[in-house]
Amino acid sequence: MTPQDFQQCLAYLNARKNSVWIEVEMRHKDKVRFDTKYTLLTGLSVPSNSSILPYYVWSANAAPDDKWGIELRIYFLSDNNLPLPLQALVKNNNRHWYEHYDKRINNNSFIWQLFQNGYKLGQN
Repeated sequence: MTPQDFQQCLAYLNARKNSVWIEVEMRHKDKVRFDTKYTLLTGLSVPSNSSILPYYVWSANAAPDDKWGIELRIYFLSDNNLPLPLQALVKNNNRHWYEHYDKRINNNSFIWQLFQNGYKLGQN
């Protein structure tokens, strides 16, 4: 994604910021790495409770086999003006408990960039 593409996506999401939710799920061994980078980029501490979303850390040796590294996800409400660069990243959302968001993005690189631009875990 070019810087111009990212700015286009950022402008779109900024217009809907009150309907943007970001969460992270990770293995215990990735906690310090995530916490350090998140705090550096946002200037915020991670949530104090790591057993519920938006900040979920699996206990040591408890993560299922399909969990790897740091998994960032963003959920939001879209409209008919979704920019093309964002269309390339989104999936229709079908996750239980998130039915009020129609789109989801599972792209760590993109979400780290959002953190650099004023976004945070949870409701924005």
